Amino acid sequence: TRAPRHRSVVYMLYGMLAVLGTMGRAYLMIVLSHCVVLYSVALAKQRWLCFAAGLCSLASFRLDPFSTWQNGFVTRTFDLQDVLFYGGCGFTIMRCMSFALENAERKEGIYSIIDLLKYNFYLPFFFFGPIMTFDRFHSQVSTSELRRKDNEMWNIRAHAFLHLVAIVAVDVFFHFFYILTLPADVKFVNRLSDWALAGLAYSNLVYDWVKAAVMFGIINTIARLDHLDPPQPPKCITMLYVFAET
Repeated sequence: TRAPRHRSVVYMLYGMLAVLGTMGRAYLMIVLSHCVVLYSVALAKQRWLCFAAGLCSLASFRLDPFSTWQNGFVTRTFDLQDVLFYGGCGFTIMRCMSFALENAERKEGIYSIIDLLKYNFYLPFFFFGPIMTFDRFHSQVSTSELRRKDNEMWNIRAHAFLHLVAIVAVDVFFHFFYILTLPADVKFVNRLSDWALAGLAYSNLVYDWVKAAVMFGIINTIARLDHLDPPQPPKCITMLYVFAET
């Protein structure tokens, strides 16, 4: 089937309206200002300058007085607002860096700032990632033909069901397992055997992986419904030999 015209623009507008409704006008202006600054840097097509500008933008959320000044624009109205604030800003800057680096590699012409905004404000990726590089996102969202592989919808439904099961598992872990509170008791931990301590550490790592798998899995499922091929979720800790494979 043919893709709806301007679907990437619709994604962008929907994402911007969702961010505006969730975080407020001041937060949206902060995000847009970072996008404009990093887009301006991208026009120079210098990779080192793109890296430096991106790192400086990230540092501005950790170093005073820049951090306090930017935080002062956003009024806290709900518990998760801090998480959304830093998550959205951090991933925005990383997406801008990906855009700038791809623009530097482009031999003829430059990408427009609208291309950057389409990329940044795709809502499923906005607050918590994952980072889908600009070249992949741009090529997939700009395609005129939408095709699904055989049994792809069945696979999407199956993955969605597994993610619901994982959500229940995370809730059970959080409320009925003591793996999260035991490490806080140093005296108790000192009395544990090496095997028990290793098991406790392993359980905490698996719990962290399940949380990440739930978050990335739900986001990826939504992206696949939009005919995108998002990055794969992290591997289970049990299947890793080195952490570089996560």
